[in-house]
Parts: sequence; structure tokens; C-alpha cells
Amino acid sequence: MKTIVKSEAPVCLREARAKGWDWNTFVGNAHKEYLTARARALGEQGNECAYTGLWLGEGTKQTVHLDHFHKKAIYAEEIFSWENLFAAAKNLDYGSDYKDKQIHGPRMNADAQYQSFWSPLQAGLVNAFWYRQDGWMEPGEHLSAEDRRLAQQTIDMYNLNSPDLKRKRRDIIRCLGNMQQLEEDEVRSAMETMGFSFLIDFELKQRE
Repeated sequence: MKTIVKSEAPVCLREARAKGWDWNTFVGNAHKEYLTARARALGEQGNECAYTGLWLGEGTKQTVHLDHFHKKAIYAEEIFSWENLFAAAKNLDYGSDYKDKQIHGPRMNADAQYQSFWSPLQAGLVNAFWYRQDGWMEPGEHLSAEDRRLAQQTIDMYNLNSPDLKRKRRDIIRCLGNMQQLEEDEVRSAMETMGFSFLIDFELKQRE
């Protein structure tokens, strides 16, 4: 998982809020603008799912949507907040869908749940996790006890050790293992549409 740095919010979100639209009305009445906002989010995220690292750029087989980190049914005031919107893979048993199934109201309960794990805006995410050679993801050993707890909760909340994600990360690691003779820039070029850029960074760092 890596930290997402948000850019300036698309104007269409402010306009939709000013019109008093709900999210479904925005997507239906201004679908072109919705797609533009989704493309902006993908650009910020390097064409990867904000939660899982799956490749969501050209050629992806994933269903891509703009996910509300804070559920819109509970946090209506954040429906058009750019800081609350991330491009994510949909219809999977991990990532955004899994996260949303774990969060429940009322608002007080949801607040407590969201404070127990990290959003993609959390600084330093790329250094917060360790990846085993079999693809298993775990908190970094250098973390404080509290941050280790938050890191594990983050893994659990997005189901990041689901069999499918674990296999995909294992395959990336094996692929990188076959590129030991290549320079770093050659590796990155060869892997640029594979997703999981944070894992590639992690593995390349282990070479040092």
C-alpha cells in the first residue's frame, strides 16, 4: 500500500454540491464529468487501486469506480469531498467493497472504526509494511506498537492478505526475481503496467 497525494479537486464536484445533487444524480446527469474525475484520481494514484495496488490503467480487467473512503450513507457531508474519493477496483472480496462491509453506523460507531486503520492519505505507507516471498503482507518490524496495531488493522480492513492478492504479489516477486540482471530503470519499465508499484519499490530496496 502506498500514500496517495491529492491534487486540486475537480470543479465538477463543487458544481454538483452547489446543485444539491446526491452522488447517483451526479454520476447519471454528469457522467462525462464523473469519468474525468475518476481519470484524475487514477492519475494521482499511478493507475493503481488506492487500497490494493491492482493495475487499473489501460488494459485492466477490473471494474473501476470512485470509492468514498468514508461511506456516503453515513458521511453525507463528504460525498463530494475530493479528499474522500479514491479510484478503486470494485466487485471483489477485498479492497473498497470489503472495507465498506466492515463499517457500520451509527456515526459514533463508524468514527471509532475509521480511527482504527489507515486511509490511503496516511503518510509513510510505503514503509509501513513488509512483504514475504510468498506474497504475505505484514506490519513492518520497525513500527511502534501502536503503528503495528494500525498497520495490521489496515491489512485486515481491506482484506489485503486474501488468497488472490497474496498470489498476485507472490507472482510479482517471482517475476522480479527473474530480473536480477536488469538495472532498476529497466525493471521499472518492464513492470510499469503490472500494478503494485509499492511492492516493486520494496523488492528493489532489498537489493541495496
